[in-house]
Formats: sequence, structure tokens, C-alpha cells
Amino acid sequence: MASSENKKSRKDQILRICKVVFLAAVAVFLVRFFTTNITQIRELDFKINWPVFAASMIFYFIYKVTLASFWHYITVLDHANIRYGEALTAYLYSILGKYIPGKVFMLAARFPAYEREGVPLRKVTVCFFIENICTLLGAAFLFLISLFFFPNSILEDYRIVTVLLVVAFFICLNPKIINFFLKYVEKVAKKKDIQIPFTYGQMLKVVGLFILNWLIVGTGFYILTCSMYRLPVSELLFAGGIYGLSAIIGILAIFTPSGLGVREGILVLGLSLVMPKEMAVIISIVSRLWATVAELILVLGAFLVKKFSEARRR
Repeated sequence: MASSENKKSRKDQILRICKVVFLAAVAVFLVRFFTTNITQIRELDFKINWPVFAASMIFYFIYKVTLASFWHYITVLDHANIRYGEALTAYLYSILGKYIPGKVFMLAARFPAYEREGVPLRKVTVCFFIENICTLLGAAFLFLISLFFFPNSILEDYRIVTVLLVVAFFICLNPKIINFFLKYVEKVAKKKDIQIPFTYGQMLKVVGLFILNWLIVGTGFYILTCSMYRLPVSELLFAGGIYGLSAIIGILAIFTPSGLGVREGILVLGLSLVMPKEMAVIISIVSRLWATVAELILVLGAFLVKKFSEARRR
């Protein structure tokens, strides 16, 4: 009995040390990030319409909270769920992990909440994998649709190709096709049970929800852009699609914290088609701060709500 209590005490102590190291690493990367970006912004000549900027941030808040809800929904489908409030808090806390190179820290930050409830960590890992696939697919679909609104005559001769890509997109959503490739991933990684446990209908529903959420954040990014440079409403989907593409590349760039630098490069290339390049650079830098500040506010909010709830229970 004493031995098991000592083991639990040691485990709790190790977890506390890991939390301190994790938060210290996040703080280092965030300080470096803000120092670099604020220095760059001070050197730029531009104005922000603050009410419009605030409206765009509301869209980002909605996007992130909805993503946390989708994460919970995925765990419910895979029978790996915990209470919604706990899941929401675990997801928001895990956002801090994206500011450290390597996506593994986002996953690791969710483990404690699920381990306390007896959920196998293997199932949490599979759900995390599914979430990232759906995120990529949602962003990819938004980008494909945005090609129809591409502000350039280059793509006019390739409309049929875009239509075929959209059709191929929905065909490839079939879990049987995805799992066919995941079998080889299992062999290479020497892991089991990393295949998607969904039906085709469930997969369509989940990805559809992610697509709708990408429309929300794409609209938020368009409004953010309009707070500094006015774009016609007809270019809303184009701006959202470029933001989605930048997110895809950022997610795939696993060795950069939160896709830092990679996403901005894609935004500059895309936005330069509809505005001066100097303005595109400004918006790409501000958009990074826009997302980061919104995420930190949400993390702080989740922390305060949890502490308030714990105090009330006492």
C-alpha cells in the first residue's frame, strides 16, 4: 500500500516538473515571438481600424471554441470521451503546445485529463490524429473552393480540374481509402490501431463541420484584412482560402513552432495578388499576432474558469 502511494507521489512530482518545464519552454518561445514581431510592426507604416479588428477576433474566438467542441465530438465517436467541460479545458490548454517545435506537445498536454478518467492514451492519440486529418481536409476544401474566386485569369482554363479535385476530395474521404494507407503507416511506425474507426457517413459529417468552421475563421481573416486594407466582399472566399492553405503548410511544417514563418510566406504570396506586397507582409505579421493573442486569451479564460469552479466546489 505504501509502495503504491510512493509511486503515485513520484508520478505526481514528475508531472509537476514536466508542467513547469513545458510552461517555461512556451514562455521562451512566446517572448521571442512577440519581441520579433512587435519590433517588425513598429517599423511598418499602417493603420488599423480597431472596431473591425475586434470583430475579426470574435470570429477567431468562435473558431477555436468550436474546434474544441469538435475534438470532444471525435472522442465521443471513438468512445474515448470525458466530460465536455474537462475536454474543452484540456483542448484549450493544449494550444500552448503549438508554440514549441513538434506537434507532440499539443497531444501530450491533453493526456493528463484523459488519463485521470481512465481513457487509454492510445485512443486519445488516434483521436488527435483524426482531428489533424479533419483540420487539413477542412482547410484543403476551403482552398479548393477559393480557386473558383481566384483573382487571376491563369486558372480560368483549369476550372474543370478544380471541379474534379473537389469530386476527388469527397471520394478520398472514405475511411476505407484512408485506412488503406494507414495500414502501411502502422507497419512503418510499428504501432497498432491508428486507423480511423468511422463510417463514411460519420467522416462526411465530421469533415463537413470542420469545413464550416474554416469558413468562420476564413471570414474572420477577411475581416482582419479589411481592418487594414479594404477588399471587396467578392474576395472573401479567396482570402479565406489563402489562410486555409497557409494553415495546411504550417501544420505540415512540424519542426517550426505553430508553422512560424511558413504560414506568413504563403499569406504574402497569396495576398500579393490582390494588394501591394508591402501590405501583404503587414497583414501576414499582424495575423500571426491576431491568432496568438486570441489563443492566449482563451487559455487564460479556461484557466480562470477552472480555478473558479474548483474554488466553488471547495
